Amino acid sequence: MTPSANATSLPMPGWASRRADISAAGLARLVFTLALGGCALLPAGYLLWAALPVLFDGGWLAHFASTTLPHQARTSLWVALEAAVVAFAVGALPAVVVSRFDFRGRRLVTVLALLPLLFAPYVTAGTWTVMFSWAFFEGRHALAIQHGLACSPYLFIIFRVAAARIPSAFSELAAALGLGPWQRLLRVHVPTYAVPVAAGLMIVLAQTIGDYAAAERLGIDTLSVGVHNLWLASQSSSVAAVVSVVMIVPAVFAVAVAAWAATSIISQNPIPPAAAAACRKPLARPLAWGLVGFSLLCSLPAFWIPEVLTVRWAWIKWDRTRFAAIPGDMLNAAGTSLCTALVVAAVCALTALLLRSGGRSRLAERAPWLFLSNYFLPSLVLALAFVMMSADGSLGAQWLGSWRDSRLLVVVSEALRFMPFAMLPVLDALRRTPQATIEVARTFGAGPVRARMVAFAGHLWPALLLGCALVFMESLKELDMSLMLQPFGYTSPALKIYAFSRNQNMDRAAVWVLITQVLMLLPLLLLCWRMNRLGAPGRAGSGQSAGA
Repeated sequence: MTPSANATSLPMPGWASRRADISAAGLARLVFTLALGGCALLPAGYLLWAALPVLFDGGWLAHFASTTLPHQARTSLWVALEAAVVAFAVGALPAVVVSRFDFRGRRLVTVLALLPLLFAPYVTAGTWTVMFSWAFFEGRHALAIQHGLACSPYLFIIFRVAAARIPSAFSELAAALGLGPWQRLLRVHVPTYAVPVAAGLMIVLAQTIGDYAAAERLGIDTLSVGVHNLWLASQSSSVAAVVSVVMIVPAVFAVAVAAWAATSIISQNPIPPAAAAACRKPLARPLAWGLVGFSLLCSLPAFWIPEVLTVRWAWIKWDRTRFAAIPGDMLNAAGTSLCTALVVAAVCALTALLLRSGGRSRLAERAPWLFLSNYFLPSLVLALAFVMMSADGSLGAQWLGSWRDSRLLVVVSEALRFMPFAMLPVLDALRRTPQATIEVARTFGAGPVRARMVAFAGHLWPALLLGCALVFMESLKELDMSLMLQPFGYTSPALKIYAFSRNQNMDRAAVWVLITQVLMLLPLLLLCWRMNRLGAPGRAGSGQSAGA
């Protein structure tokens, strides 16, 4: 036997230990993936488990399905569709123009598009109905407009990121081949923007159908309002769980479709790697001023008019404000939202460090998408799951002990609901991180954790930061889960706004609205800064580095 043959037949030094390390890492990823999916599906799974034994007992489901459900479902669907039209017009259109063209006022358009994040729909609903007596502001169309304006910043972010990654060479090539404007729209732009359109539509549907506070404030009988009323009327969590099945099944189905699309379509899309090829063109001055004027006009009902009224009311009722309660309420609100954002950041960071990038494992890549099920479920349904899991005498109550009377349930429920705002950008950044980057870092002596941190530093950590900023802002505005899960003695600006607005006292609630906006100001400025940096000329790969 020759020395070379003998050498090839012998195992390499340390090969067995390396193989054991790989097996241990694979086992750790599997366990973490299963735990991640279990936590994501815990609320929906618990409600299904609690509802199935009594699903057809008492005739509650049949009664609900044959009486109020069809009307409430139609109302929720029509409000969501109208809101989607408003959101796409106000958010998506300016985002594409800002990404594709260079003109004076680009930064102003970005700021105007993101300002509605400072108002929750239940706040604007109360503002308009208290200030104006026109019946239109208490109708279904007004609710749809308010939700559409509230969702428009999210569509602006989605389309801003998507447009920054799509090279203009696609449209130029189609024009060079003789395709007219309408043909380019149908054959180039519609397919390339199909994914952000679907994502934006899902966000609007989830936000609108899951809303309770704004719809209840205006007296619109939506699905969430119907579930809440039935819950109170029956004084039974089991009855509410039975009715919630109607919304759980479609939500889980939608999540399954989204997870399949994300791992089967998006990760094979050749567009994101070509982000650096996107180049902005000058926009004619009349069109530029038209876009700025359109953005300013849309921001009037979405931000400026409610903001002026809020400041005016706060000034008038300044002498009736309990200033001694302001520091405590600010600390409570900021502490709860910060804890929620930190929980989300920890889960997303563990996902990035433990799960493989590059889409090698379908299970590992699809499991985090299951958190969408908690976003698609109305907040009241999610709160119902935690109420039942922590009820007196339950196993959850025994495990939690005194923690049940803390803000823990509020933080966990909000983290589960808002997890997609940070998790999905992180998954998107993971798909765009070449596995070779991690392997090169390992070759130069970096450990497994350090290698991933170095490889992800370019665009994953900025995406996580922006996602957590959105989680922080949404947690500050969240009302439904705080209303149902608040511990004894717990207070926050959102709860005080709701208490005052129910009695038509928006002037008393104005100070607490401003407090919430002050807490959201820093995340909003961070978001504006990152959106303005997307695709900035002279920055190689800046369109990818934002990765929101």
